[in-house]
Amino acid sequence: MGTDGEEVGSSARVSRIKKKALSTRQALIPRLEALRGSRVICYVTGDRQHAAAQIGDDAVRPLYEHLRAFGHVKKLDLLIYSRGGGTDIPWRMASAIRRVCDEWHVLVPFRANSAATLLALGEDTIVLGKQAELGPIDPSLTFQRVDNRPGQPSTTVQDTVSVEDVMSYIKFVQERAGLSDQSARAQALAMLAARVDAMTLGSIYRTHSHIRDVARRMLQSRAQPASDAVIGTIVETLAERVYAHGHAIGLNDAKEMGLPAEAAPDKVDAAMWRLLNQYEHDLKLMDPVDPIGVLGTGDEYTEQVVLAAIDSTWGSHEFGGILEVKGKRQMPSTLNVSVNLNLSVQMPAGLPADQQAAIQQFVQQLQAPVVEAAQEAAQQAVKQQAPLLNVETGVRRAKWEKVA
Repeated sequence: MGTDGEEVGSSARVSRIKKKALSTRQALIPRLEALRGSRVICYVTGDRQHAAAQIGDDAVRPLYEHLRAFGHVKKLDLLIYSRGGGTDIPWRMASAIRRVCDEWHVLVPFRANSAATLLALGEDTIVLGKQAELGPIDPSLTFQRVDNRPGQPSTTVQDTVSVEDVMSYIKFVQERAGLSDQSARAQALAMLAARVDAMTLGSIYRTHSHIRDVARRMLQSRAQPASDAVIGTIVETLAERVYAHGHAIGLNDAKEMGLPAEAAPDKVDAAMWRLLNQYEHDLKLMDPVDPIGVLGTGDEYTEQVVLAAIDSTWGSHEFGGILEVKGKRQMPSTLNVSVNLNLSVQMPAGLPADQQAAIQQFVQQLQAPVVEAAQEAAQQAVKQQAPLLNVETGVRRAKWEKVA
């Protein structure tokens, strides 16, 4: 723990670094606006390991502030980097953006996956950088299930299942496995129900229908929507025919399925990439958190982190909090540390008896705190050497703040 002066100095230094990063980001945006002849909003959700964020409802409010500050604009670009998020958020964002501009476009320097791809479907053009990739829109559901293992007590665990995996299993049972007998089908469905409860299965079917409906509405909201046949092809391809959730959809694949995608000109691509590099630096996207490494010999580690950002020339919002890493160590069942000190003082010859007694009393009084400090140091040393049982990580007190 540093002194108050050291903490104030550290805080001031962090503030200066943060202001410099914000000014750099905001200085890069006008360059992109000049190249595009547009107003630009950047929306980035970080994917730093153990300090990641997703597209969420909490981002809608700060996005509205930027849109309100712009007023009505002829052309608006949304630069986005995100690995995904809530499937019910893109429609709200797209509707709000569409109301404030005559045309809007999505700029993708690198990754716009899952819910970010869904958001991109509402634009007039998807401008893809050289390394840009979209992704499937098949959502996953997180649910709780009871884990029953022989000889062990039942426990409730959290699990994740892909909606399309469940639908594909049902389709496999009906079409590919050739299970026409009702009892065989019932047995196959019983195996599914043993893994996923009835309520979750209902949510899976609802989400399966919902994602297609949202994707179709997004595509129909464009200034010049495609035909129903093309929209149907796009929806089915993104929701079902791309079999791996992590599959990258590049420019050629996007065009082939009928998306209004185009390659970013070299200067635009360079400007987009410079902005992405700055976000990678500011959000530490290339610096994954190693929980065991940051703990070292300690039990707790904290770090102020930024998980997402919304920027424009009007201002900047950041979503940040405190990253906490806590370790639990396997301590000995009994830990007794005894310290014996035999402190003796060689008295000078001729020293009066009362002074000798005073010195001896002082030595005795000194012995107790020395022993206590030695015991504490020994216990701390044992604790630091004890193996870690488990490590918990989480971001606390996270919220959006206007920082510029």
